[in-house]
Amino acid sequence: MRGHNASLASKNVTLPADQSWVKLLDDNSSRMYLCIQNDHDNHSITIGFGNNTTAPTSGLNLDGSATVGDKAATWEFSVAPINAIWAKVNDAHAHDIEVIYDD
Repeated sequence: MRGHNASLASKNVTLPADQSWVKLLDDNSSRMYLCIQNDHDNHSITIGFGNNTTAPTSGLNLDGSATVGDKAATWEFSVAPINAIWAKVNDAHAHDIEVIYDD
């Protein structure tokens, strides 16, 4: 298990317009922090949890915002899920999201 001083990594992920699930992170039993920001576009996304090879069939809805840093478009996990993290758009509109996690 990692200590409190784990470094954070950030990556931008483009979710495709075809509403297919995109794996954001592999499963990781030592993950301590995860934040997903959907502040590049006003369209909502779905965040799901699964394993490394199978996309989820449902998930949590996260509103979108065109305002950078909008808390209403940010999902911060106080206890990071160790499962693989997946996401998809809820409409036929591709857009970017930001994923911040401990590496």
